[in-house]
Amino acid sequence: MERGIPLLCVCKSCGTVHVAFSQEFAFCRKDDNSEYAKVYGHNRIFPGDWLYFDGAAKPCIVKSFFQSRDKDLVVYKRNGLPDEKYEGPKVVIENEVAPEGYKLLPAQCPQTLLGDHVYHVLRKQFGRAVGVVKDEDKDKLVVLLDDGMMVFMSYPRYAENPANEEVVSVVRRRLELLSSGLSEEIAVAAGQGIVYLQGFVNCLATKRAVHDCVNGIAGIRGCVNLVQVQKNPKFSDRELEKKIWDVLDDSAIPIFKYDVDVKSAVAKVTFYYEDEVYPTELRSRIEGIVGVVKLDLLGTAIRKENVGKQELCRNIMDKLSKIRFLKGSFVHVSYVGKRFLVEGRVKNIVQREFTLLVVAALTRSVMVGNRLRIVRS
Repeated sequence: MERGIPLLCVCKSCGTVHVAFSQEFAFCRKDDNSEYAKVYGHNRIFPGDWLYFDGAAKPCIVKSFFQSRDKDLVVYKRNGLPDEKYEGPKVVIENEVAPEGYKLLPAQCPQTLLGDHVYHVLRKQFGRAVGVVKDEDKDKLVVLLDDGMMVFMSYPRYAENPANEEVVSVVRRRLELLSSGLSEEIAVAAGQGIVYLQGFVNCLATKRAVHDCVNGIAGIRGCVNLVQVQKNPKFSDRELEKKIWDVLDDSAIPIFKYDVDVKSAVAKVTFYYEDEVYPTELRSRIEGIVGVVKLDLLGTAIRKENVGKQELCRNIMDKLSKIRFLKGSFVHVSYVGKRFLVEGRVKNIVQREFTLLVVAALTRSVMVGNRLRIVRS
């Protein structure tokens, strides 16, 4: 697993949530990589390893490593400079505790994983990273050295998470700017640069806006949005369904064969669209409907060559919209899979049959599919 992937942890007993980031704790086996340095005399050394010599300003990269009966010879690279050579007595390794290498401290402090073997360059001692503690507003790495000494090391400023109180204060100000009174309706908590939101809002659009607002704040590592949409007893499932149909019945939205189902204020909307013309504004328009607590939007792409006669369909819809007998109705015509599809809403059966006859006459086709809904006002 790569570094920095947020993992949402939920306690099965109390429901408490917490975000932990991969490789800040040892969730998985550590792979050998350039963040680990082989310390000369304490590791098996191979070409490509980072190698640290005692007293050096920084690690170097091993170009080649040779051993004779009594000597070790290391040739290592320097940035754009001629290769250097080190020759010393042969080092016999009896018990290697960290063949993958050590983290050099304090230089590599923010990249250290719990459980890592470390080498403290200033103290010239080996040890192990055993924890992270909070000292006022600073995170500190806890290292247990081989001689039993416990060392608390401050992370460099660039690697520090902002103070929790500061994060909460900034988030509340942003929410208040987003909508007056919103910061009082939503509970805000923070930890390790993660913001946790809980509370109720009136629609899905507000929930999304809150999430986007928080994620847009510099220094925030992520947002756990547990905000819920409050059910509105003023609107029944049937009324919500009608409001969604009103959004879908729009010739400006490039969809066809669309359907809606609302149960307990949870809306499921299915539709088809031409594969290169996804209706990006559809979700935001439905989420703006007050009372919809959850939206499942399922679109199926149809290949462009299977959708045709678009100009003819537009001309037919334009003519139908000008017929006085069809006033108050909405008719959408599309050509999919070698047949014409008629959908939308009419007021009665007579309007429906009249519409189908007109479409058949204008297209000169008997292959006309009917998905017209009868909606009596």
